Amino acid sequence: MPGISNLLLLLFFWLFSGAEIGRFVTMLRNPSSILKTCAAFALLQFTIPGGRHAVHHASLMQNAGAARVLRGAAAAATAPLEAKIFARIVLRNFEYHQIEHTA
Repeated sequence: MPGISNLLLLLFFWLFSGAEIGRFVTMLRNPSSILKTCAAFALLQFTIPGGRHAVHHASLMQNAGAARVLRGAAAAATAPLEAKIFARIVLRNFEYHQIEHTA
């Protein structure tokens, strides 16, 4: 039975983190500069290199189409500077995790 409980825990973690990431990606599209900045910072926390589940979170974000939204946030003329910086760092972390995952 320990195998089943571990599998259920992993499934719960995967579903929860995927939904949470989806909410932050949606927040990046919000016109509020505060929400954009908070969302970009939260996504940054998910992808910090060396993080326990960073590769998994980066994969979930890429599957959710976050890269496109992050590129838009990083390039937006009206986005706060902090949101632009955080978005660029997350995009760089995506590249890092792709290299790490394929190596």
